[in-house]
Amino acid sequence: MRFFFYGTLMAGNANPVATRVHACLRDEGPATARGTLHALGEPEGWYPIMLAGAAPVHGRLYAAAPGFGEADLAALDAYEDFDPANPAGSLYLRTTIVVADAQGAFHQAQAYVFNGPLPPGALAIPDGDFAAWIAREGLRPYGAVS
Repeated sequence: MRFFFYGTLMAGNANPVATRVHACLRDEGPATARGTLHALGEPEGWYPIMLAGAAPVHGRLYAAAPGFGEADLAALDAYEDFDPANPAGSLYLRTTIVVADAQGAFHQAQAYVFNGPLPPGALAIPDGDFAAWIAREGLRPYGAVS
C-alpha cells in the first residue's frame, strides 16, 4: 500500500500521529498529484485541503513497510476524520489517486481528499506546496507539538 501525503502527515512535522506511522512507512520521495490546494487555520494550527483539479499538488510518496498494520491505518483515518463505515459523514475521504514521482513514473496511492465544498476562510495555495507555504508564512501546521 502506498500513500501520498501533502500536508501535516509528511515526515518531519512535529505531529504525534505522523511520527508514529512513519516508523513503519518507507519514504519513496517527492511526488505530485493533480488537484487544487488550500489551507484552513484553526487554533491548533493550519491544515491543507486538497480538492479535485488540474494544478500540481506537491507532497511525498510513502510505502507501507513491514510492521504497518490495521492499527496504523486506523490511526491515519482517525487523524484525517475519515470513517470507512460512514464516508458521507467524514471530513476527508481516503481514496486512490495517481501520483507522479520525481522520475515521472506514475503510481497509485491512497490520499486524503477533502469531502465537501471549500470551507469559508480557506486560503488558496497557488503553488500547491503546503510545506513551503507554511514556511513562507511562518505558520504552525495543525497537530504540531512544541
